[in-house]
Amino acid sequence: MSPTHTHIKEDASMATPEYMQTNNTDLVRLVKNGAIFIRKAGSATAPTGVNWTPTEDDGRLGYYSDAGFTLSAVPGDETTIAAHNGDSVFAEFAPGYWTLTFSGLEANAQNAEAYFDTEVAADGSLEVTSAAASRRYDIVTVGLDQNDALVLVHYPNVQINAREDMAFNRTTLLAYGMTFRTFAGAADAPYHFKAWGFVQEQPETTPEG
Repeated sequence: MSPTHTHIKEDASMATPEYMQTNNTDLVRLVKNGAIFIRKAGSATAPTGVNWTPTEDDGRLGYYSDAGFTLSAVPGDETTIAAHNGDSVFAEFAPGYWTLTFSGLEANAQNAEAYFDTEVAADGSLEVTSAAASRRYDIVTVGLDQNDALVLVHYPNVQINAREDMAFNRTTLLAYGMTFRTFAGAADAPYHFKAWGFVQEQPETTPEG
């Protein structure tokens, strides 16, 4: 006698699980506009939220390329410990740092001085004596999403660690492409960066009592 097979007919009308219906399009974001401000490290007051307003002394970089500005993580060195059979059972990374990359398009003092690690002289000239970059800066980036919500990030202590080549031709915009690495700030801003507005979801409240 051949074995009996039981066929279970799938219910095509099965309801969509509730956990598949809780996605929130209001939390999907696209940054459509923004601004970048650069100041000498330690020369300005740290922002305290998205309602921060720049002063005349905060050097706005103006136009930057349509690639926007990019925040990237650079983990530190990895320490791995293996067990008796060679399996990796423990791994730890040193703190590392973050990088902030953008390409300024305006030929203003803020872009030129940061890119060339020098100062603009009274006659508008730039005297460059080294290809090294040692100056420290304080940067604030502000993004505006499609719902007009702000994302503000403060980097209290950064230094250039890479620069894009500067092209002089009739098909390429003259641009100041720079990548800054982060360091922890001073006592009033002891972080690599601090951000407001990344999380748009309302925090859960804990009942009192």
